Amino acid sequence: MAVLKGAFINLGAGLLGALPNIVIFQFNPERVSRTPSLAQPPMTPVGAGQVDATQQAAAPTETFSFTLRLDASDQLAESNPIAAASGILPALSALELLMVPKSAMTIDLASLAGSASAKFVSPPSKLPTVLFFWGPFRIWPVTVNSLGVTETEYNTLLTPIRAEITVSLQVLTPAQIDAQATLARGAYQYSLGVKQVMAALNLANAAALGLSGSFSLSL
Repeated sequence: MAVLKGAFINLGAGLLGALPNIVIFQFNPERVSRTPSLAQPPMTPVGAGQVDATQQAAAPTETFSFTLRLDASDQLAESNPIAAASGILPALSALELLMVPKSAMTIDLASLAGSASAKFVSPPSKLPTVLFFWGPFRIWPVTVNSLGVTETEYNTLLTPIRAEITVSLQVLTPAQIDAQATLARGAYQYSLGVKQVMAALNLANAAALGLSGSFSLSL
């Protein structure tokens, strides 16, 4: 059975109309570091009295970091024309565009026409909506905070044919997602729901081991 690959799904790529740009991992990373964290609480005014530290202003978030590897050797051995001409640049460029606002990749017709009010017509630059697919149980809306690219080999045109990319992601909570980005909001709720189901399965495992009864007695 083929191994399921991780991927990024760029829903706002701005390429070929409304088609998403899907970046499938050539090789799954060997390890993924995750850092779940609470939302930053609002600043408490001086003299406000006692504050309940369990109250949270927003849903918890999470960061992911891992290293991806790109290698065009197999495609070159198969005489793939795209790999022969551009190496790993197509996949590398698709990754880098995850950090570029959509408006930066489109032509502003108003500015080309010399309109003085063009800057007031265009909406603010917005990053594309990106989903991080890490198996069927984890599909998170994310922003790509940083990419660290180390190109390790080139062809005669100085086009990279091998590279390692360190990736840092931040999970977006519903409060940070545009109200119209229903797919991204749904992905967050789905992945959070899966966590709740998995936690319930853990409770079932604990009961099977005979631990839940001892804990309930001690409490």
